[in-house]
Amino acid sequence: MSKPIFYYHPFSGPCRTVSTVAKILNVDMEMKKLDLLTKEHLNPEFLKVNPFHKVPTFVDSDGFVVDESRVIAMYLVESRKPDSFLYPKNDLKKRIQIDRWLHYDINLSTTISAPMYCVFRGHQVQDYQVEQGKETLKTLDGVMQSFEGKFLTGADQFTLADIAMYFSLNTMEVYPKYFKFDDYPNLKSWYHRVAEALKQYDTEGTIPKAIETMKQFIQQRAAEAEKH
Repeated sequence: MSKPIFYYHPFSGPCRTVSTVAKILNVDMEMKKLDLLTKEHLNPEFLKVNPFHKVPTFVDSDGFVVDESRVIAMYLVESRKPDSFLYPKNDLKKRIQIDRWLHYDINLSTTISAPMYCVFRGHQVQDYQVEQGKETLKTLDGVMQSFEGKFLTGADQFTLADIAMYFSLNTMEVYPKYFKFDDYPNLKSWYHRVAEALKQYDTEGTIPKAIETMKQFIQQRAAEAEKH
């Protein structure tokens, strides 16, 4: 049987969420990188796979296609290891907690990444984007004050929710001009806990390498924007 295929871009937090979950579950995938800058995701070949032309996109060995990172992550657990600690099959209340955070992360990731994507596209960052992000992070930091070394579900073990939100918040590490972890100590502590927990699955150091590459790219884009 052929390997499942994973269409991705290394700068994408959602893509890195899926690839990390796949590593934890030992899912061997054929990796197909799509260069979004050269619009490879609009190629007719990929449009046949996913007419929404988005990454990540996962094509299972039987041809079943799944997109949206959080849904792909859930599917991988359900189809490969439904008893995994990442999304435990027999603990409804814990699953609901995980789902809650995954849904929250959809809005969080959009809010926090807005200034960086403006720079990425050569647009002007708006004041309201920065203020909205700061208010969101302030609230989140307050919620995390009671975590005391725990992860998002209040347990000692991370889940899909922690992974997804960790990669969403990589933005703050990549482009700290507007949002700095030092301003949110409880959030910073949780972020480092997740990073430390993921190290055992990232034996090749892929995660920090991707963050460093993204930093360099965004710095270059920001410098180019300042010239114009």
